[in-house]
Amino acid sequence: MSIKSLLQLILLTLIVLIIGGIYFLYFYSNSNDEILNYKKNLEEMNVNKVNENLMENSINLEDKKVELEQNKNIKLKNDKTEENDALNENKNLTKDIEYLTTDNDGNKYKIIAKLGETSTKDSNILKLTKVDGIVSSKIQGDIKISSEFAEYNFSNQNSKFYENVKIYYDNKEISCDNLDLNISKNIAVAYNNVIINDNNSILKADNITMDILTKDIKINSSKKIKVLSN
Repeated sequence: MSIKSLLQLILLTLIVLIIGGIYFLYFYSNSNDEILNYKKNLEEMNVNKVNENLMENSINLEDKKVELEQNKNIKLKNDKTEENDALNENKNLTKDIEYLTTDNDGNKYKIIAKLGETSTKDSNILKLTKVDGIVSSKIQGDIKISSEFAEYNFSNQNSKFYENVKIYYDNKEISCDNLDLNISKNIAVAYNNVIINDNNSILKADNITMDILTKDIKINSSKKIKVLSN
């Protein structure tokens, strides 16, 4: 190989090395930097996303905490209201009630009830449950009354019996839905599904008026009175 050819080979080798070095420095190095920057940016995006999720979860947890606290306060308020209502109800509720009234002629009127509660609409009215009443007269025998419910008026001692009302006297039984007992007038008015049952017959009427001292009965009916023989 001639010296000229050797110089040309060395020169070509130098040119290749220079070009390769320039490529490595500017292209490969920049490519690695871009990759590193991409990875760094991706990691930062992931970190930011995680932070956003953590922040959002924290906000949701705080909202949940506030909501739970509000629900707790509402429940406590409702429980307190129910407790107060129960206390007020128990405060107004009385068990095993008995009232006895005697008029100027010595006639006695007794009312007995399992439960009693003062009316919220009228403080003079006592609402009774599981009621029994007895009218004792000097002239005639006793009249016994029973019903599921009744209202007793403190101001005038009158009573209103209702639901499954039964009146017993002298081997007779009167059943009805409602019975109003007026102490001042000594009368009892039975109405709604009135049935009078004695040993001989069964009589149905709209309503009847009874003198609770003499036990005389006045039958009032807009319809034809039904009398059935036993």
